[in-house]
Amino acid sequence: MRSITIYKVISIIAATTLIFILVLGQKYSTDPKQETNECIKNMREIYGAIENYMIEREQGFNGSISDLYRTGFLKKPSYICPSGKPDDKYFLQGDYETGKITVICPHAHELPDHVLPESLTE
Repeated sequence: MRSITIYKVISIIAATTLIFILVLGQKYSTDPKQETNECIKNMREIYGAIENYMIEREQGFNGSISDLYRTGFLKKPSYICPSGKPDDKYFLQGDYETGKITVICPHAHELPDHVLPESLTE
């Protein structure tokens, strides 16, 4: 009859823990540069959606991401800055008369690199 020794039990626990840590680490990356790039990508998509909204409807935009999603201008129902919490909202606004579109990260005051490039906003 084979018995499980304490060393086998510890080895199994250690291997399971290591696999868990490796998988979890990849899923929840805390790389600030990657988070910045993801936030800017979100803002670009939102910017484009507001731009298309204003062109198609010939009016300004003063609403939420939900409004853009519901009207078919965004692909996803939710856009969240990776550095924040799910209830943090991007500030969005579009002025049809001037063509100015504003998309601001909810953490722009804490993370100054979470801004759209000026070439896009001009």
